[in-house]
Amino acid sequence: MIEFKITLENNYVSLVQTSEDHFQELYQIGSNPVIWEQHPNQDRWKKNNFRKYFDGGINNSEGCFTIIDKKINKIIGNTRFYSFDENNQSVKIGYTFISNEYWGTEMNYQIKKLMMDYIFQFLDKVYFEIGKNNFRSQKSVEKLSGIKIKLLNDKNYLYLIEKSKWKSFNEKINTHSILQTTTVE
Repeated sequence: MIEFKITLENNYVSLVQTSEDHFQELYQIGSNPVIWEQHPNQDRWKKNNFRKYFDGGINNSEGCFTIIDKKINKIIGNTRFYSFDENNQSVKIGYTFISNEYWGTEMNYQIKKLMMDYIFQFLDKVYFEIGKNNFRSQKSVEKLSGIKIKLLNDKNYLYLIEKSKWKSFNEKINTHSILQTTTVE
């Protein structure tokens, strides 16, 4: 059985289970309209819409992570696993946002590396559902070896990263030139 509601961490970032206590700090970041400008839900920055997003994470059966920059012990965003499919040996990663202060840094790579290194111990595939106009996140997932599979419901692209692809991708990563990525999925 896969334990989704865990804490993951490395030298850069901690992913802790989101709690109600995190709402105010997450909303302070998520209230920036720039974060959502390419997202299908462009008005997620409004408090009532952000609240729905937050509650969806809290109630998600696969949990929800609050992202903490370990170097300064500061909350910088949110992400989650969702839509676990035992038959397909897959899960989705998404509902991710990080403070725009971290765009163009290695932080997205560090977050996704933690999540995928963990989940690929149990599953074979990770999917990402990304808005068709969310070019920042599309580029980010493509930099992580994601392959665009298809357009869903005329709103979102479905991307796939398979375990074998992720393993070979990480073997090629030069730690001196970590990927520069941004994301809002």
